[in-house]
Amino acid sequence: METYLVGGAVRDELLGLPVHERDYVVVGSTEEEMKAAGFRSVGRDFPVFLHPETREEYALARTERKTGPGHQGFVCHASPDVTLDEDLARRDLTINAIAKDNDGNLVDPHSGKKDLDARTLRHISDAFSEDPLRILRVARFLAYLSPFDFSVHPSTTKLLEDMVAEGQLTELTPERVLLELDKALATTEPGAFFTYLDDIGATKDLWPEITQNAVRKLREIDSTDRETRFSALVMHLDAEQIRTLCNRLKCTNQRRELSILVATRLDRWCRLNTMTAVEVVDYLYDLDAIRKQERFEHFCRSAEAISHKVLARRWMELAQTIRQVKARDVAAGLKGPAVGEAVRKAQVANIESALHER
Repeated sequence: METYLVGGAVRDELLGLPVHERDYVVVGSTEEEMKAAGFRSVGRDFPVFLHPETREEYALARTERKTGPGHQGFVCHASPDVTLDEDLARRDLTINAIAKDNDGNLVDPHSGKKDLDARTLRHISDAFSEDPLRILRVARFLAYLSPFDFSVHPSTTKLLEDMVAEGQLTELTPERVLLELDKALATTEPGAFFTYLDDIGATKDLWPEITQNAVRKLREIDSTDRETRFSALVMHLDAEQIRTLCNRLKCTNQRRELSILVATRLDRWCRLNTMTAVEVVDYLYDLDAIRKQERFEHFCRSAEAISHKVLARRWMELAQTIRQVKARDVAAGLKGPAVGEAVRKAQVANIESALHER
């Protein structure tokens, strides 16, 4: 049994980036031997195991054969006779096909180190085109490695353009598209992800609602929060368009709601300095700021990052001001609609005082 560190851990280590996950490939072993050594099987589609102490992933060396459409249409073959080179050959990019043995020696049959030094994303073989998910992965790696000024090799770009033209993106499930989108939104330069996909013609099949003007807006915002970044991407759309896009991508309800608030409520949020106390109270009720405090505060942080106006803390203070008004304190002895009227009157008075103090 031989084990090698592979993939992203080796790539990031060579680039001087922090390594958060370490994956290993095991050559010359079987599932039975791995289990006997204390490894726990966690793989559903191919043999992957967790180390009994470190909990890191160890996968048996394997080959893949295309048998159907989509990124799941593969049959895997794992056995002791599969070599390390065969396992590395099934990977997507040369920079992800570098292995390191226990002595620190690199195994690099596809010149991934050379491409790392040249800051180039290059596919390994024509088998790359068998998996449409790789279209999104290349764009994501471009965004992730943007601090190093990587570019996609022309031959890889041509291959990706052909894959898009063949309609391969339509084979992907919404869940897989959303997963890659979320990973891209967490990178240093998510705009690079959307711009490259647009350059190769993929936007129309993925999210035709997202324009390059929206991507430029995304590049301007001061936030690394994925939900804020997504909201900036879609803030040019109306509420129904945002619902349609989020439903198609199977986004969370929280993302959909936040995005709609940013698109439809940001303008009034920016006008705090000219609003009356009554308008402030109406606006906070419109945002459901009393009942949904966490969502409201997330909206405030997103709105501040997108608008570049430092108002988030002030708006949260005002919301807290009206939350502090309790019916038992201002409507004792009252019943029915009179209770709500008394509470609202007190809230407006408190906001009036807060605005005056400011």
